[in-house]
Amino acid sequence: MAKHDAAAGASKSLNKTITEIMKHLGDKEDRPRKRLREYLHEKIGDLSEHWFKRGFNRGHIESRKQFKETKTVPRKLKYDCSRKLSPGQNREIELESTIKRHSKRV
Repeated sequence: MAKHDAAAGASKSLNKTITEIMKHLGDKEDRPRKRLREYLHEKIGDLSEHWFKRGFNRGHIESRKQFKETKTVPRKLKYDCSRKLSPGQNREIELESTIKRHSKRV
C-alpha cells in the first residue's frame, strides 16, 4: 500500500509542477494521464524555447537602439532587467554580450 501512496504523491507533485509551467506559458492544452515525467520535460523545453526567443528579440531591440544613436553596430551590449523565469520566481538579471574583434587575415 505504501508503494501506491508514494506513486500517487509523485504523480500529484508532477501534475502540480506541470500546471504551474502551463499557467506561466498560457498553455491551455489537455495533459496526458500517463507518462507525466516525459510531458513535464516537454513543457520545460517549451519554457526554455520561450525565453530563448525573448532573449534573441531583446538583443535585436538593443542593437537597433544603439545603431540609431551611434550609426554603428555595437560590439558590446548591456541590459539590466527583471524577469519571471519560472512560476513564482522573479530574478534581477544583468545581461552582457560582447562581439570579439577578429584580426584580418591576409
